[in-house]
Amino acid sequence: MKRLLLLACVLSCAMAQYYTKFEWSACNKTANPALRVVSANLEPMPVRHPGTVSFSVDANLNRVVQGNLKGKVNILRTVAGIRLPVRCYIYNGILVGSCEYQNICSQMQSAVPFVPMNWLVWVHLMLTHGQNVTCPLTIPEGNYNVESKSADIDLINSSFSWLTSGNFDIDMSVTDDIGEVGCYSIKLSLQPK
Repeated sequence: MKRLLLLACVLSCAMAQYYTKFEWSACNKTANPALRVVSANLEPMPVRHPGTVSFSVDANLNRVVQGNLKGKVNILRTVAGIRLPVRCYIYNGILVGSCEYQNICSQMQSAVPFVPMNWLVWVHLMLTHGQNVTCPLTIPEGNYNVESKSADIDLINSSFSWLTSGNFDIDMSVTDDIGEVGCYSIKLSLQPK
């Protein structure tokens, strides 16, 4: 009995490992997507919250992105070795989780009061490059580079409290009125302090 209990404890500890590095990769369905991410980073990993995260991204748009942005997100969450999909939820009228987003721009505008960061990356990119952040978006082609910005995050005291810990494998694809903007897979971990 003691051996069985010891084996269960060892297996439980082994399966409770968090990702130690932010990972991303392209899953583009077309040979020449509009968005090419050159580099991206999120630290610390795992993300400990409440706390501060640092992020950077260097990306190129090889064409104008315009009109209605649609997205599809699939999230798998692993906690204590158990891997389950995160379903699509509606919270205060906004979609959260593994959903098909029919209008990302208006969805993000609606989410601003509920997002647990002090600002959003996409708003920062738009403002940095002098773009209007009203919907529908028009994002000019060019290089978009954010070097080591910080944001405060507090998932415990937010509408996202049910996602406070675990490893997350996220596949997301975005299209606009012209075609595919990009498709990326990311891996990250969240851990409450």
